[in-house]
Amino acid sequence: MPFSLKYLFHAPSVADERDWERENIRAKTERYLATNPLERFATDPSYRAKVEATLGGLGPPAGPVLDLGGNTAGEATILQQRGYEMVVADINEYALELSRQRVAKFGLIAPLYVALDAHRLPFPDGAFAAVTVLEALHHFPDWSRVLAEIHRVLAPGGVLFSIEPNAINPLRRASEVRDRLRGTIEKSFTAGQLVRLCREAGFTEVKVSPFANARSEWKLRELPPLRRPIARFHGWLCVHFPTVFAAHRILARKAGTLPQLPAPVLADLLRSPLSGGPLRFSAERGGWVEESGIFPDAAGIPILIREEMRPL
Repeated sequence: MPFSLKYLFHAPSVADERDWERENIRAKTERYLATNPLERFATDPSYRAKVEATLGGLGPPAGPVLDLGGNTAGEATILQQRGYEMVVADINEYALELSRQRVAKFGLIAPLYVALDAHRLPFPDGAFAAVTVLEALHHFPDWSRVLAEIHRVLAPGGVLFSIEPNAINPLRRASEVRDRLRGTIEKSFTAGQLVRLCREAGFTEVKVSPFANARSEWKLRELPPLRRPIARFHGWLCVHFPTVFAAHRILARKAGTLPQLPAPVLADLLRSPLSGGPLRFSAERGGWVEESGIFPDAAGIPILIREEMRPL
C-alpha cells in the first residue's frame, strides 16, 4: 500500500481502516481463494498453533461464538468444521464474501457472516457463549468501547479469547510507524494494559500470557524476498524470548454460569446498531429495515454499519 504523509498529523479512522482492508484483500483475492483453510492447518505449523491455542481457550463447543474482526474467516472456518457455531464479523464485507466463496469452493460448512463496526455490535445482550478476537483488537480505535460491547454480548460465564501484539517488542513498534503511514490502525499492548482494559470492561477473570509462535510460512510467502529472513528471525525471537517478542494470549471470562443458548439464526440474532431494536429483512427493499432506515444486504451478508444506512 502507498504511504501518505497525512497520517503524520491524524491517526487513521474506522473509515480509513475499512478502505485499507478492502484494498488489501482485493490485492490478495486469488491467493485466498486458492487456499483451503483445512489444508493450511495441516501444513503450516504456525497457523496450526494459532488455531489450537484458540481451541484451547474456547474449550468444547458450548453455544454460538462471535469471531470479531474475522477478516476472511480462516480460523473461524476451521472451528465451524469442529462443531462450533460461528458468526464471523468484520467491517470489510468484501473479505466476508471472499470467505463465503472459498467455503463453497472447498465444500466446507459455512459460518454466518455480518459486516459491522465493532464499536456498535448489532446483537442482543448475552447472545454468545464466546468471542474470539484474533489479532484484531489493535485495529479498533476505541479498545475500551469494543471490549465493553464484547462483554455485553457475552452470556454470563462466556469467554473472550484473543491474541494481540506485544508493546515492548521493538520490531513491532517500528512496524507500527510504517503501517500508520499506509493508513491502517496498528497498535500494541502491554500485558498489564490488557488486564486493566478487560477488567474495566467488566470481566472478572483475566489471564494474559505469552503466545510464543514462529512466523507462518504462508504469510512469509507474501513478503518480498529481502524481508523474509528478517521476518523469520523475528519469529525465532518470539519463540526464544517470548516475554519481549511474543504476542499476548488473552483469556477473559464474564461472571456467572453459562446458560443453554439457542443455535444462531441470523434473522433472530440481529439488532440495529443505532437503536438496538429488531431488524426485519425486506427483499423488496433490498436490506434490513429498522424504524428509521434500511441497512443493505450483500447477497446474504448484512452490512450493519451506520454510514451505510439509507433513509426509509
